[in-house]
Amino acid sequence: MKSSQSNLFQREMLGILCGLLAPACVLLGLIGAENNQEGWYLSISATYYASSKMCMIGLLFSAAVFFISYAFERYDWRDTVMSIIQAAGCLGVVAFPCKTPGVPETVGMFNLPIDVSNIIHCVSACVLFVAFGVNIMFLFTLGNPKDNEMKRKRNRIYRICGSVIFAFCIIQALTATPVFDWVPGWFPLTWLNEFVMLVAFSVAWLVKSESIKSLNDVEGSVREERVASVES
Repeated sequence: MKSSQSNLFQREMLGILCGLLAPACVLLGLIGAENNQEGWYLSISATYYASSKMCMIGLLFSAAVFFISYAFERYDWRDTVMSIIQAAGCLGVVAFPCKTPGVPETVGMFNLPIDVSNIIHCVSACVLFVAFGVNIMFLFTLGNPKDNEMKRKRNRIYRICGSVIFAFCIIQALTATPVFDWVPGWFPLTWLNEFVMLVAFSVAWLVKSESIKSLNDVEGSVREERVASVES
């Protein structure tokens, strides 16, 4: 099924929003940083306790809205399921704050004990990033690229992006083990892992949105058809 211009816009916005998430949360958090919670910059989730809280919440909530709208565009049922899972992951990360030093005993919109909220938060984040990887590596690559060189190129990029996400999911899981005991406590390793995964996600979705013209099909691009119709 050929994507409409509005669908391409949805994909492009998802790529842009998620690509901006990690740097925006930290850069905006520098404004009034003296009032932020200790270790606020160590992860995207930790910026919930910083002056950039609304940036973190706003971008993730916006991503969830785009995922939900994308889920009901009547694509393959697998796209719908993965979009709903990703939307739920975004909302779970927002609604259930993580645990960092000095946080209150109860947190979030449901005022849950921090330990309970942290478990739900971590599960949501894990599901979200794994869903990112599955969606990009296994769904974006569907279709027969046999006679389409551009499709083969796009699939290679999707597989690289998916592999990066899975690799850094593993690295992030290992940060809770003695493997990374050598990393100083002040170093934002989790933020760095999240940043790399979100950049991979962003690249894949920008390719999917036909924003990178050199990877589009020679014929059949919705963007190219729109430009041609305007010029005519």
